[in-house]
Amino acid sequence: MTDLTFNESDLEAIQLEKSDILNIWESTHIKALKRKIKKHYRSAQNENCCYCRKNTVGEFNMVLDIEHILPKSLFSGFMFEIKNLSISCKRCNMEIKKDDISFLIQSQSFLDDPFDAKHYKFIHPNSDTYYDHIDVEVSIKNENKMIKYTVLQGSPKGSFTYTYFKLHALEVDSFDRSQGSSGMPQISTSIDDDIANEIRKTLKVEIV
Repeated sequence: MTDLTFNESDLEAIQLEKSDILNIWESTHIKALKRKIKKHYRSAQNENCCYCRKNTVGEFNMVLDIEHILPKSLFSGFMFEIKNLSISCKRCNMEIKKDDISFLIQSQSFLDDPFDAKHYKFIHPNSDTYYDHIDVEVSIKNENKMIKYTVLQGSPKGSFTYTYFKLHALEVDSFDRSQGSSGMPQISTSIDDDIANEIRKTLKVEIV
């Protein structure tokens, strides 16, 4: 991963708002900096959510969140710490993780190096290698889709990440369901043709 660095104008924008630390993240003075952060991590993560690896290619910046792994509401001092930043989808950030810190393994050494991978139950976006813990298989062909997460070698971090971010809810395999499908489901021949056609239009059945 290439390093993200803050230039002089970035640091000036941050310093300008530090007198109001609670609202600094929403300040208009750091809009350009936030765009820079998103651009960096979208590229560094190969356009994937840092937690569920959802493909983010083509997504607008507004539907992706700059993720503070240690929540900024609780760890304001790490708000602009590069090791504490990443990019996540709104499902993982706003619906699941929010300001929770139950994923932390707190110890006396935590503050010595708060971004050491050993302090985290889940796969840390910057301190761990995701695919050392979870294998993600995605296959799409026409209307069929398969998404599968496999925890590797009984990895505790992989298992915790799978459960914590409810990755099972994202798994799908429509290839199996489509076997033997020959197209649009047949409408009973006992129904008048005009009515049958109207039913087809209404149903708008998607074959999977």
